[in-house]
Amino acid sequence: MYVARCDIKIVNTTEVRKMLEEYKKKFGESFISFNYGDFQRQGDKCAGQVYKETLEKALQDDKPYHIVSHRYDVFDH
Repeated sequence: MYVARCDIKIVNTTEVRKMLEEYKKKFGESFISFNYGDFQRQGDKCAGQVYKETLEKALQDDKPYHIVSHRYDVFDH
């Protein structure tokens, strides 16, 4: 998958990696991988920012994030 530069600058940071590690320790499972099927631009926020904020909210609320992923709804490979 191609990831836009504005998104990769957010999701591929030490801060997000540390939050992903904390999430795994806290909930015993991995946080959903970044993809455009599940995390889309919202107004001025790019998809990467939406992903980061969703991860932060799960950690703050002390509640794992579960959704039905739409990652492969359009693509089957």
